[in-house]
Amino acid sequence: MRKLAPCVFVAFLSACAAPSDGPTAGRFYDATDPQTGQKIPVVRLANAPMEPFNPAPLGYSATDQGLSVLRSTGFADSRLRRGDVIEVTILDTGEEGMFSSTQSKTLNLGRFTVDSAGTVTLPFVGKQRVLESSPEALQARIASGLKGSAVNPQAVVSVVEKPTTGFTVNGDVRAAGRFPLTARKERVLDAIALAGGASSAPTAATVTVIRGKQRASAPLERVLNEDRQNIHLLPEDQVYIGKDAPSFTAFGAFKSVGEFEFEPGKLTLMQAFSRAGGLLDDRADASNFYVVRNQPVYSQVTVANAAKNPGTAVMTTKPVIYRVDMKDVANLSLMQRFKMADGDILYASNSGLVDFAKLFTIYQKSAPTAAAPLPGSN
Repeated sequence: MRKLAPCVFVAFLSACAAPSDGPTAGRFYDATDPQTGQKIPVVRLANAPMEPFNPAPLGYSATDQGLSVLRSTGFADSRLRRGDVIEVTILDTGEEGMFSSTQSKTLNLGRFTVDSAGTVTLPFVGKQRVLESSPEALQARIASGLKGSAVNPQAVVSVVEKPTTGFTVNGDVRAAGRFPLTARKERVLDAIALAGGASSAPTAATVTVIRGKQRASAPLERVLNEDRQNIHLLPEDQVYIGKDAPSFTAFGAFKSVGEFEFEPGKLTLMQAFSRAGGLLDDRADASNFYVVRNQPVYSQVTVANAAKNPGTAVMTTKPVIYRVDMKDVANLSLMQRFKMADGDILYASNSGLVDFAKLFTIYQKSAPTAAAPLPGSN
């Protein structure tokens, strides 16, 4: 009877407070939703949907206008402003004009910057006030100023740079910076291309355009697929590319634990299992490996709100647990078909013997002894 007493005592302690780094396999069957108090279902992998349930695959509701709320016809104001850089070329088609002794009938005067006073100083015509003038108006004034020294003078004024009408691109791009708006009327995808492209996949990137106090966002994939999302940019627009990659978390008796990013719709449970390094042979319970998911549930709005928001879907989540028995060979095939969803948690529970061994080790530890005194100390 005395021999059995220590075993009974250890069993009693293990039932009270067994050391572990996570819930045991049996705890999953007792789990309840903290919001509703309802029991969380534990579903075998054979009965689980192979594709994540997502009736809104585009990731946005039908009423979400995205970037289209900032639609415009583009920047078309060509008036000259301080800091603008222009290039001036003059021509003379007359036989006895200022270029009669040269082979060429054109002369490139070079590039000139509109100064803080709104003027430029040009050869042959002197200082000209150009602030708020159009390139065409300046061309006429240059041609008028050349009369007398040229028979049939003409001028061409090209706007090379407009620093005050630029936009910025920041975030998850390869070459963030400020870029000028040109007569091409740059759009969002032009801006991303000028910044070297997005570093993330289109399915994992979000585009945000900030215009003054206005702000709008849309997935990059949507901007690529819908022309109305690829809006024209205006001066001082800010384009931000955010990284929004889905991820799953693995913890418990895995060889590698942590958070792992993936591309939606492409990662299978087997691939996720491999990213976590597989199970620890000396710890894991191969018959109790779990996928914990907050399953999205979409429902139509209530009748009271239907008139204001027709067709709007309201999303809620419902937790569900999928159990995988790695000892069942059929589950290996199912793991190759089961697709991971954003926010999934993979958990591998410890074997019961491992937790018992931890407890046994704790009670086998001897009391710490005092350290030996240093040589020469009193």
